[in-house]
Amino acid sequence: MMQRLLAVLVAAIALGVVELALWLHRAHDWHPALAMLGAATVPVLADAAILGKQFTIGAWLRRRTRPDLRPGLAAALRAWLGEIVASLRTFFYAQIRYGARPLPSGAGCNRVPVLLVHGYFCNRGIWHPFARWLTERGHAVDSVNLEPVFGPIDDYVPLVEAAVERLRVRTGAERVAVVAHSMGGLAVRAFLAQHGSGAIDAVVTLGTPHRGTWLARFGYGRNVSQMRLDSGWLRELAAREAGQPRAPFTVILSHHDNIVAPQSIQTLQGARTIELTARGHVELAYDRGVWARALEAIETSGRG
Repeated sequence: MMQRLLAVLVAAIALGVVELALWLHRAHDWHPALAMLGAATVPVLADAAILGKQFTIGAWLRRRTRPDLRPGLAAALRAWLGEIVASLRTFFYAQIRYGARPLPSGAGCNRVPVLLVHGYFCNRGIWHPFARWLTERGHAVDSVNLEPVFGPIDDYVPLVEAAVERLRVRTGAERVAVVAHSMGGLAVRAFLAQHGSGAIDAVVTLGTPHRGTWLARFGYGRNVSQMRLDSGWLRELAAREAGQPRAPFTVILSHHDNIVAPQSIQTLQGARTIELTARGHVELAYDRGVWARALEAIETSGRG
């Protein structure tokens, strides 16, 4: 569903770009190539403006919760530019091309298998570069598409459960590791609260709103309402987890996360927390430094 939704959205934007280019050419006598280039910059600038507003809100909340953090203008610009590239790459290309395909996967059984779980308004396509990178290092990989796209997070538990079992059966491994981005980390926690951690070797979350996010008030869907700051669902999830043995958790967060804010509170009791700067929310799924830290956490989990 996500793939089709994005394909329709991108087609509509492309049509608008062509119509604007024709208008610039006919009404203002722009050269056709210049008119097309000018029209094509409009959605890019719109994306940049929306992201800029998100970063501004995130910076405001960061100053309120962690006034000691002063990463500087250069880091903020690096995060903004990187997130523009990552968002265009994700929503205009990767999720349309790869969303319905299995991800690259290694066949070896000597490395812990890795399940990749995406976040809100995404599909497995966002993971394609990371899955290829893991495959080159000998890891078997599997993934999910969390649907319904706007449904409650608990509805994703059977999908995560099925993917875990599929990966275990395919590889013969007793346990698998999980890397989850954004809302995917909450889906994994809901799975663990219901089924326990016996089949999970380690969990790494990237930019997951473990305490919710202020920006969820502007989103759409049951899942978004559950991701509001300290929502009732998040408190209920924490209560369900209480007293249960937990797989080793590593929380990777960025103090420049433009979606999950405030950023500094987004961790879990007992988890190893890795704090980064100069990365936006979507970019966390593409950053090679983040990949390396995630893999290090998987390979040193102590349960393999």
